[in-house]
Amino acid sequence: MKNKQKTRIVAVPVIQEQMRREEINLRKEYGMYLLDVSKLIVGGAVITTAIQLNTDKFLIITIAVSIAVFFGIFGFIVLTFKKK
Repeated sequence: MKNKQKTRIVAVPVIQEQMRREEINLRKEYGMYLLDVSKLIVGGAVITTAIQLNTDKFLIITIAVSIAVFFGIFGFIVLTFKKK
């Protein structure tokens, strides 16, 4: 049999730092996702009006732009918000 060495598990600050970095990366990815969704909403509205699937083009564009602005602002807030 091999001699087993006793090992101690010690909480290392490096692990805590890695967890903070992963949390920041997750926040960044979520912010980028929201910005992408806002672009897709505007693109969908433009395609819908170009194909003439709806008779009221002004209403579709207005709703899409307002939702896209909301998602865009929320995405920038998530990207720039820093946890203390």
